[in-house]
Amino acid sequence: MGKPVEALSQDMVSLIQGSTIVLLNVVHRESERVYTTALSWVYAINERKIRFAIDAKSEFVSILERNPELVLAFIGLESVYSIVGKAAIKMRQTEGTTLKLAILEVDVQEVRDIIFYGGKVVTEPSFVKTYNAELAKKLDQEVKDIIYR
Repeated sequence: MGKPVEALSQDMVSLIQGSTIVLLNVVHRESERVYTTALSWVYAINERKIRFAIDAKSEFVSILERNPELVLAFIGLESVYSIVGKAAIKMRQTEGTTLKLAILEVDVQEVRDIIFYGGKVVTEPSFVKTYNAELAKKLDQEVKDIIYR
């Protein structure tokens, strides 16, 4: 495991712009269980701030409201990284968007290269959205606009 740093690199900021699969990991305080979900609408605003969109009805929103500590993980730049941070609800529910989303903002506290010793990622994951292509493009633009608002 690499030594921790306190901010994203400029390459990470460029990579995390809504088309990278990012895993969100949280701890549910009452059950003490770890919950994980995969996100795509994740945007690094700068080296110290990340915003993401998630369904406003998602249990992750209420979990993060009670316990804002989280870990985001992603594969890219030939490695695997974890980002430790604290989330705050920036917007409980979007208005005027096709989907009702919550927007959360993460203060980055620590970034680590977590790939196993001697490992290097040679092919980064990619994905396609399996619903209507025009709708996907519309939703992506709506989310990007509201994230950077």
